[in-house]
Amino acid sequence: MLKIHNRSQLHHITDPDIHKLVTLRLSQLDSIHPSPMIIMEHGDSLSDIEKEIGFPILTNLFDDISYPDPDFIPFCEALEDHGDCYEMLFILGDGEEAIEIFIPKTGVDSELLSMCADFSVKVHST
Repeated sequence: MLKIHNRSQLHHITDPDIHKLVTLRLSQLDSIHPSPMIIMEHGDSLSDIEKEIGFPILTNLFDDISYPDPDFIPFCEALEDHGDCYEMLFILGDGEEAIEIFIPKTGVDSELLSMCADFSVKVHST
């Protein structure tokens, strides 16, 4: 798992599609992100990412319903399918802090990938 705060750290991202997307997001945010952008890497587990962000992804914090329950709804603000990866955005507190997670479509937790496939909005690649 990588944590990226600014452009000087972009060289750590080895996936070219995620690199391009994170570069775009940093340029849209004037290259400084108050919270790190988290890039999942091959072998990262769901518990790894949940430990890092401090809350569960596959359980809705408002109603405690967990994926794959048919009544489950992710509580993230956005979940986008960029073709080769997913981008998940959580806005915290009063909107001053955000957690952005980039999830490659291979090599990470299969249940997380399944939830992303079920709930993401497909966007044109950038």
